Amino acid sequence: MRKFYIALSILAITATACKKQTEKLEVLATDQPTETPTTTPETAVDQSQFAAEALSQIFYKLDGNTITFQEILAQYTGKTILIDVWAAWCPDCIKALPTIKTIKADFPDVVFVNLSLDKTPEAWKEAIEKYGIEGEHFYLNDDKRMKGTFGQAIQLNWIPRYIIVNKEGKIELFNATEKNFEDIKAVLNTK
Repeated sequence: MRKFYIALSILAITATACKKQTEKLEVLATDQPTETPTTTPETAVDQSQFAAEALSQIFYKLDGNTITFQEILAQYTGKTILIDVWAAWCPDCIKALPTIKTIKADFPDVVFVNLSLDKTPEAWKEAIEKYGIEGEHFYLNDDKRMKGTFGQAIQLNWIPRYIIVNKEGKIELFNATEKNFEDIKAVLNTK
């Protein structure tokens, strides 16, 4: 019986101590000003225009000369542009080509700009010929391809990737894939 009273006493002391600790914490919680978090939420990327890193990216033309992405866009000022970021090693890119050809036929006033992420210029040029890819062609010589400066600047996480730029040079559709062909057509129908 004595053990029972000792155990009961220890339990009572522990409960009292816990209650006092809880009261202390409650007082601290109400007396202390709340701190605002020092981390800021991620800022949303402006998807209506290209980042400076993307615009300054150098591409190669079929003749071997270089051109910046900004110069590519400037060539087509006043026209709607459908940009296709692709590669010959990408099966989804190749599967999408017939649909892109149909879209090109349906929208003859749209400029089709093909930006290749191929591993070599030879693979890029072979694919253009082999698959009869129409439009304007440019090659990104970056070993990091999708994870390089240009890829990061346009938040590239999948290819094929389609971007529509309107006649005023603003991005109308920032992130479309081969699953978004109906969205692409809908945007082009408004141009």
